[in-house]
Amino acid sequence: MIAEKIPDWLHSLMDRISDFGVFGPYRANHVLINEYKPGEGIMPHHDGPLYYPVVTTVNLGGHSMLDFYYPITDDMTDVSFKSRYVGSALLMPRSMNMVTDSLYTYYMHGIEEKKVDYLHLIKNDFDSSSFFADPDSEIEKKILNLSQIPQWEDLADQLERKTRISITIRHVPKTRKVNLSRLFKGTFS
Repeated sequence: MIAEKIPDWLHSLMDRISDFGVFGPYRANHVLINEYKPGEGIMPHHDGPLYYPVVTTVNLGGHSMLDFYYPITDDMTDVSFKSRYVGSALLMPRSMNMVTDSLYTYYMHGIEEKKVDYLHLIKNDFDSSSFFADPDSEIEKKILNLSQIPQWEDLADQLERKTRISITIRHVPKTRKVNLSRLFKGTFS
């Protein structure tokens, strides 16, 4: 990965997250900022081996639901999202989530394209997760982090998605310094 200058306003956020020790002995050196409008999502994927196997995301604006899936293997007979679904993390506004260990290296993650998340409680299985019926999805959602959300009992049955800004902060072990303007000099004239 080619290193570029990170804007000064992001350094304090990167430093605060690095100070938690989430990247081991390393410091955050990579930031990705995305905007998701209601109804937008991202297909289930792996981030790949380029990054230190921890990702932190600061969630601003609206909420979202980060879904986790088993990866497709050669011996699977059913590769549908429903058959591979593991669970979801409810990403609340002004929160930070961290994905690490096998949740990062083995499982795939994505955000379903939706405008509303339905939280009609139909079963609490007493293992810090709850199941919710969703009429717009074939998947019965299992929210893995529900007990960590303050006043989750007060959440509405339907959460309408609003524009969400995600600030993803990571450590990239191998970067190269390249003068991009010199590299592409005259290319776009």
